[in-house]
Amino acid sequence: MLGLGDNNEKIISHPEFGTLTFRKRKGLRNVRISVNSAHEVNVTLPYNVSYDEANKFVIEKSNWIRKVQKQISEVKPTFFDENTQFSTRSYKLKLLRHNEKHVRRVITNDGFLIIYFPQDADINSPKLQNIFHRCILDALYVEAKQYLPQRLEFLANKYNFKYNQVRIKNNLTNLGSCSYQNNINLNLHIMRLSDELIDYVILHELCHTVEKNHGAGFWKLLDSVTNNNARKLSQQAKKINTKVI
Repeated sequence: MLGLGDNNEKIISHPEFGTLTFRKRKGLRNVRISVNSAHEVNVTLPYNVSYDEANKFVIEKSNWIRKVQKQISEVKPTFFDENTQFSTRSYKLKLLRHNEKHVRRVITNDGFLIIYFPQDADINSPKLQNIFHRCILDALYVEAKQYLPQRLEFLANKYNFKYNQVRIKNNLTNLGSCSYQNNINLNLHIMRLSDELIDYVILHELCHTVEKNHGAGFWKLLDSVTNNNARKLSQQAKKINTKVI
């Protein structure tokens, strides 16, 4: 059933997929579908495409939507304890008990993200685990904001790409994306990749400012800026678990 929205938005309650939100956007050429962490399906479409046409496209992509929603359901939060091995580009995680009654996060000059927690705390407590997750994600976001935009700018200038804006997101389903307006989104979890793979993800999205699909022209362009190594780097990136922690 279509729900209330403004002239550029329609909301549907779908019996299988839950909430479907349709939004019309300027500059789009094709209908695009994404699924967020709450399993909600977001559909963006050009102004010249009707909501009925977009809904038919959703039906055609039903298997893909089911697959993504299943993947999201299967993502289990990481359990953190004193033995957890977790690192980003700049930090290595340490969980240490202390005699204080609160949790404290410290980022050291020698590259450690230390989370102090009460000596008598139950590390299995969901509340404490949630605090660990929030502390780590906050630190990861700060690190990503400091590094990724300036690295994007550097690589864009080096290889003569033009982009509009960049946003850092905690994304469940991809490492990055590029809109038809050349706005680039980067997943903050790519900070857990090697420098070479971080550059690969950025260059992948920069190539989409020129080639909007994954056709032969895209891979030829990506090869030209990755020393003819695009396919190998793509496979390496796919093998590394960068799902939400």
